Amino acid sequence: MEENYLIGLFVSLLFGFVLFKKESKVSVDTHKIKPSSSYVEASGVSGVAKYLKKQDDELLQSKVTGVAKYLQEKEILNSVNTESLAISGVAKYLATKEEASVSGVSKYMARQAIYAKKVAAEKVSGVEKYLNNRS
Repeated sequence: MEENYLIGLFVSLLFGFVLFKKESKVSVDTHKIKPSSSYVEASGVSGVAKYLKKQDDELLQSKVTGVAKYLQEKEILNSVNTESLAISGVAKYLATKEEASVSGVSKYMARQAIYAKKVAAEKVSGVEKYLNNRS
């Protein structure tokens, strides 16, 4: 029972330490920020004016609307779909399939054929050997 109290105390201390540690970082960061309501550089242009000018420049450079972007993407998708419809699934499969390696079944069958010929050659009678050698 005492172990439960000790574990609870440890967890609460750890939680409090983490909580206060984060608060101290936040308070330190806020003191580093210089409060200035009207920041003007030596050139005489404020940060807001620079931001607005940058936004206007970007707007002038890209006059493509969202609808135009959507239509371009749709056109690209349609062209890809028509190309994929021209090729059948079997053709795609055969194009991606590498040359089939020899399967285990075909290896087994080849070994069995060789073994059968070897056994047949060993079971030749004396008369067959004589006839084969005579020719």
